[in-house]
Amino acid sequence: MTPLDAGKTLSLRTGTEVEVLTRYEGHWASGFAIASVDQDRFRLRRHSDGVVLPVSFGADQIRPRQ
Repeated sequence: MTPLDAGKTLSLRTGTEVEVLTRYEGHWASGFAIASVDQDRFRLRRHSDGVVLPVSFGADQIRPRQ
């Protein structure tokens, strides 16, 4: 599965389980949920410790959990 395409309509809401495309290795990492949505950016909560990550992610950097 690829990241979300701009042409696709997919509702990603707060609480949705997602995978994140890692910046360094380019693979998908699981263990995250959407904490908040601000227009086209997503803030994610890490399951392991409940922390909301300090950076936001674009739709091309996340996908629904497989």
